[in-house]
Amino acid sequence: MVNITYDEYRQEAELAGKSVAEVRELYESQLSMPDRAQAILNGQQLKRKLEPETILAEEDELSFEERSRRGLVLLGAFLLTLAITGSLFVYTAVTDTVTIGVTGGTVDFAIVSANNTPSIAYSVLGRHRGTIDPNTLFDITTDTASPDIEIQVYLSNPDELSTDYSFWMMRLALRDSANISMDTEGITKVLSLDNPVVTFTSDNTTPYTSYVQNLGGSYRAFPFGWVDTDDPLIFCKVVQR
Repeated sequence: MVNITYDEYRQEAELAGKSVAEVRELYESQLSMPDRAQAILNGQQLKRKLEPETILAEEDELSFEERSRRGLVLLGAFLLTLAITGSLFVYTAVTDTVTIGVTGGTVDFAIVSANNTPSIAYSVLGRHRGTIDPNTLFDITTDTASPDIEIQVYLSNPDELSTDYSFWMMRLALRDSANISMDTEGITKVLSLDNPVVTFTSDNTTPYTSYVQNLGGSYRAFPFGWVDTDDPLIFCKVVQR
């Protein structure tokens, strides 16, 4: 990595092997750097004619400085001297402030509640392939001022379940009470050990209630999975898109 410095700009970049001239050309347009800027490599000024043949190495420190800036520093020191010794008075501009009023929301833009109707349960046996019955997992109720939202559904403990199951999956959908998809993609999504999070998006601007539905699933247990199996934990949250 090479450390590049110009004015207030600081960056470490993969520039080892490039010439100083190439780096100058790269950053002149990006940083609006003047052509007269002086290159300083590892604390030593570098003549312009040597830049094409000077190759950067790892950990080099390369900076560019405007030559005129030194004159400005001297001029500033001179004016400061005049202000102290020669009664030079400098007045600052009058400043003022503007306050922007912000009103906090009085309610959440959406409420998530567990439904789990009908409740589902199954018994796990070694080397057993079983099914997961369909049900409604969560209710999502939006507020009148609801923005576009994402409903994120997580299988919270896939690491624990992977010791019990060779696979575990559940098909999910976001639907309203009329069984119409409320997801902008309108598709079924699979929650599994390999894909432990699915996201539904909704841009409906009017208040509504939708449901995260489990359309059914399946699993297969390891030979020892039935000994001390863990319950699948499913978590749902709603965020602004």
